[in-house]
Amino acid sequence: MVVHPRSETRRNRVIHFLTLTLSVFVLIIVISGYGQASQVTQFFYVLLGIGAIAAIVMVLIQLYSFPKRSHALIIHRDGEMVIATNAVHESFKLRHLRDVLSENVFAFSDEDRERLKPLESDGYFPAMLVRNVRKVLLLRLCTMMFDDVYVVDQSDRWEHYDCSDTAEPTFNKREMPPLRTWKGTDNISA
Repeated sequence: MVVHPRSETRRNRVIHFLTLTLSVFVLIIVISGYGQASQVTQFFYVLLGIGAIAAIVMVLIQLYSFPKRSHALIIHRDGEMVIATNAVHESFKLRHLRDVLSENVFAFSDEDRERLKPLESDGYFPAMLVRNVRKVLLLRLCTMMFDDVYVVDQSDRWEHYDCSDTAEPTFNKREMPPLRTWKGTDNISA
C-alpha cells in the first residue's frame, strides 16, 4: 500500500481536471469533424473518441475516490486520553500509534463505550484509551498521521491543528469539529 501525502493528492486532482477538460475538447473535435472526414480519418476519430470516453470514465472514478480528510479527536480526561477518529478505514495509522504507545494503551470499559457512543453519530469512532502519556507526545504523533487533530481538555477548551500541509503546525485555532451530539467533557468523564 502506498500512502500519498495530501499535497500529492491535490496535484493528482489538478491533473484529473486537466485530463477531463482535454478529453471533453477531444470529444467535441471528434463529433464536429467526423461527418466531413474520409473513412480512414473517421476510423482514427472513432479511436480518439473511445480513448477520450475511457479517460473521462477513469477520471470520474478517481475524483469520486479522492480521500477525505482524516480527523483525530483527543479527549483529555483526568490521567487518560481518548483518541477518536473518523478514519477507521485507515487502520494502519491506529496500529502504528498502538505500537508506539504499546504498554500505555488500554481497552475501553463498557461504561466508557456507552459514554462515547454519541460520538459515533457524528462519524467519530473511539479508537483507543491511552494512560500515562504526555499530551505533547500524543499530539505530535497524531499530527504526523492525521490531517486534522482536535484536542479538548477538562474545561472544554478546543484546539484545532490543521496538519494537511505540514506535520508540524506552528499554531492552533480555537475551534471544534462539527459535532452535533457533543455535550462537553463532563458527560464522558470517568
